[in-house]
Amino acid sequence: MALRGEHDEENCENLVPAVRLYTSINDESQYTVYKWRWFVLATLTLIAASNGMIWLSMSTVANYAADYYDVSLEAINWLSIVYFITTVILGIPAIYMLEHCGLRASILAAAWLNALGQLVRVLSQYDDRIKFPLMMGGQTISSFAQPLILFMPAKLAAVWFPDGQRTLATTIGSLGQTLGMLAATTISPPIVSHHSHIPLLNDIIIGPAVLAVVMATFGVCSSTPPTAPSGGAEEEGHTQSIITGIKQVMVDKMYLLLVFISGAGFAVFCAILTLMTQFLCPQGYSDEFAGWCSALMIIFGFIGSVIVGIIVDKTKLYAEITKTALALTSITLSIFVVFSLQYNQEIPLAILASLVGIAALPVYPLVQEMAVEMTYPVHEAISVGILNISCCIQSAVVVVLLPLLAKPLSSAAMSHETCSTNPHSGGVTAFDQTAPVLALSAFAALSSILTIVGLRPRYHRMEMEHRDKVEE
Repeated sequence: MALRGEHDEENCENLVPAVRLYTSINDESQYTVYKWRWFVLATLTLIAASNGMIWLSMSTVANYAADYYDVSLEAINWLSIVYFITTVILGIPAIYMLEHCGLRASILAAAWLNALGQLVRVLSQYDDRIKFPLMMGGQTISSFAQPLILFMPAKLAAVWFPDGQRTLATTIGSLGQTLGMLAATTISPPIVSHHSHIPLLNDIIIGPAVLAVVMATFGVCSSTPPTAPSGGAEEEGHTQSIITGIKQVMVDKMYLLLVFISGAGFAVFCAILTLMTQFLCPQGYSDEFAGWCSALMIIFGFIGSVIVGIIVDKTKLYAEITKTALALTSITLSIFVVFSLQYNQEIPLAILASLVGIAALPVYPLVQEMAVEMTYPVHEAISVGILNISCCIQSAVVVVLLPLLAKPLSSAAMSHETCSTNPHSGGVTAFDQTAPVLALSAFAALSSILTIVGLRPRYHRMEMEHRDKVEE
């Protein structure tokens, strides 16, 4: 049962025999699985976490970053938006690279691009004349890694993990970047209490990026395991061409509905994380509190995602759990919005942020695995790639448009706001965020309604594997 695909025998002469010593047999399917799959997954997760740290490192200290780089808050928001834009532009090339060059080359490219971008960000602090252009340049280079990072988890799960662990593996890989966002939102406010602390934050963030490069370069020596872990993985070499796959999924109405609703859910979550400080500071909440609200969303979202991943691996109830999660997201977000517009509501906001995370975050890895099941035998990179391109397009639109709905604060409200780090500098201005948060809540409600009413998927990969088991 040799698995078709790239296997770098010359580079793995010492590794593969060691891996073979740790094989185990799944009694039900009689496929061999390798413990080294967890190291490959850990490497991808660390790359993604580092990339997530770089992505949102300035979001919870946006006011200080704007002062340090002498730019507007809108310019700081573009440090996040550029990630969405590059994923849209480089999405198809990333799909091609993943399918034709393999997982190993894609992991190496992602690790090195991510680290190089952060290095440029660090160098930006040494030249005041081009400080922000260098910062944006480094951010853009790191963002080049994101398409590969987003597209790889489902592919890695399909070729390295047995069918009973695929959803869990996809969940862990997909949430690596979210863990990086958690790190960024929790460490940035304590480190940056003045705009002069921004360089220190950049110096700290380069550490995980370098470690990820070392793990990827010296630890990941093969795109695939020596033998297939499942029937679906064994058929990897027989999947369709990229062009044929794209044509097929683009006429699948159920898949296109999944593309929209997953993008909407991702956009809502990213908008909250990116704009959390700007949403809360008009009511007098500090950067530290906004960072903790973001952190609670991610922490409880990650816990919920792992639990959901285990449940779905056992039950295969992709659509039912997705519908439930999106409905709960809409409800909890609406309540969060109501409290976010009030003063002195720290405890309710913290609890509600946790509930939003539990409901919203599990949807992202879940719909990726569902997309692969629905579109089989289309390449995983295609079905997941188009899904993620939709996520980035909708996220960019939402993050750009929401601030445009904000209005100047009233004179009475100005006495409460904590947005202005230096009100005499004329740099950062506070805005009334009522319209943006209400619009975000309405968008979340729309996506949940469409999911509940319209999503009726058929799981082609599960059907194929069931037929194979019956024939055996």
